[in-house]
Amino acid sequence: MHDSYKTIIETGDSDPHWDDFLSGLECSHYEQSTCWAKVKQHQGWEAIRLKVLKGSDWIAGAQMLCKRLPFGGSVGYIPSGPFYKIPNDQSLDVLVDSINKLARKRRIQYVAITPYVESDYLDKILEQNGYGPTQELLPPIATTRATLILDLSKELDALLMDMRYETRREIKLALKSELTVREGDKKDLDTLFRLMSIVAEKRGERPVPSSVDFFNMIWDYLHPKGYVQLLIVESEGKPISTGLIFTFGNTVRFWKIGWSGELGKKHPTQFLYWELIKWSKNNGFRYFDIVQVDAFVTDHLSSGLPVTNELRSRRIYGPTFYKLGFGGKVAKFSGPWFRFQNPVIRYLYRHFGPPLMRMQYTNKLISRIS
Repeated sequence: MHDSYKTIIETGDSDPHWDDFLSGLECSHYEQSTCWAKVKQHQGWEAIRLKVLKGSDWIAGAQMLCKRLPFGGSVGYIPSGPFYKIPNDQSLDVLVDSINKLARKRRIQYVAITPYVESDYLDKILEQNGYGPTQELLPPIATTRATLILDLSKELDALLMDMRYETRREIKLALKSELTVREGDKKDLDTLFRLMSIVAEKRGERPVPSSVDFFNMIWDYLHPKGYVQLLIVESEGKPISTGLIFTFGNTVRFWKIGWSGELGKKHPTQFLYWELIKWSKNNGFRYFDIVQVDAFVTDHLSSGLPVTNELRSRRIYGPTFYKLGFGGKVAKFSGPWFRFQNPVIRYLYRHFGPPLMRMQYTNKLISRIS
């Protein structure tokens, strides 16, 4: 059945054709780019790329990041992948089978896959090939399960009308204020991290990433290819709010936001969102991905059920409610999916995994390989 397909496996720091092919696909994501692999290489990850060809036509693929384990073997992680030209095609079956064969050959003991597409077909193939949902017990833990996507083919007035009334009113008030916006450069990353840290502190959290050095690496590898951009909202030359976006393929993804906490009555963050949406549309992108909402919260609110204290206590209830004000469509992703290569470990995890994963030693080990 799969005789007409073949899989090519490549390693190395770069592939001149990989990012160009990937960025032209509807389901592309910057985390599958060679530029992102170079960033992650500084954290101990090695990239392995799989290409599925039908004849001479490249139709599917995945970039797996691998990290060695302290006790032998390694783990493999496919973030925001795989990708493909044709939905519901046998190439996905070939690809997942090739991933499993690669894991056996290279002693990759554990493989995690986090799709960034809504595909029942892909979910079915993963299940058939021995993958199961991690249930937030196994790495990767902090992954996007749902997001909010705006269709930029609409006119700006239509995008405004899709927003919640209060959000639209706040944007109009901000537009009448002295707030201005400009594109940033590498030297502004310190400002981004400082303002981002203020937001994290107000939430009782630590900033992620935890150092401006990671942002500098992202800028060095992705900005020369036009895959990352920074916008800064100012008042009389003073930075008030900042936003870092990934500009890969046909989609802009709003990754990190910072705010000084000042001028709240002038709505600088709403102004930032609007300027980012305008920038994305004016630069020819098709979609604006607000990145990460709580699917449980979106389902609850869309059903018209009353807002309970339990709902408000969810970690990103506030950010989710705020983001929903900008309109758009909620997209939900399955996974993360995982598979242990060793059938004995698969059996043990199925029967004893959850209690084991909650042990302190296990948590320390997971933090070392995440």
